[in-house]
Amino acid sequence: MNQKTRIALLSCWLGVMAFFSFVVAPAAFKVLPTQHLAGQIVSRTLGVTEIVGLIIGGVLLVLLLAARGRKTKAFQFELTVVALMTAAMAMSKVVSGWMHDLRLQAGEGLYALPMSDPIRSSFDQFHKYSVGLTGFAMLGAIVLIVILVRRTDGARGNA
Repeated sequence: MNQKTRIALLSCWLGVMAFFSFVVAPAAFKVLPTQHLAGQIVSRTLGVTEIVGLIIGGVLLVLLLAARGRKTKAFQFELTVVALMTAAMAMSKVVSGWMHDLRLQAGEGLYALPMSDPIRSSFDQFHKYSVGLTGFAMLGAIVLIVILVRRTDGARGNA
């Protein structure tokens, strides 16, 4: 299977996650008048980011499983990382659902609740999980992109 196709898909996935993490979420909390509104925008956008990850992850898994030469360690590593990245997006979708439920329970006062409040502390814990899952997927994408680019450059240099 074409490594350039896999690099392009991984780059797209990484770009979507990076844009959400470093542009959309911070901007929403900086420019919107309330944290509640920013949370709604971020929640909605995160849902799209997770769906993009699930779709691209699924496509990559299908492409990898259809490829020949699946016995190499490099192939097994790539397949494992893509599977874990996709699982991270599925887990993030579940965690986001829990965060959404807590946001509904607390209403517009979520961010005004003291840190000791069970709803607020649960929300903050789930937020940490969400960030960790997205961060893991981003790191996985970076690692695979670097490996695939180096492999492509190495093959080109040997030709």
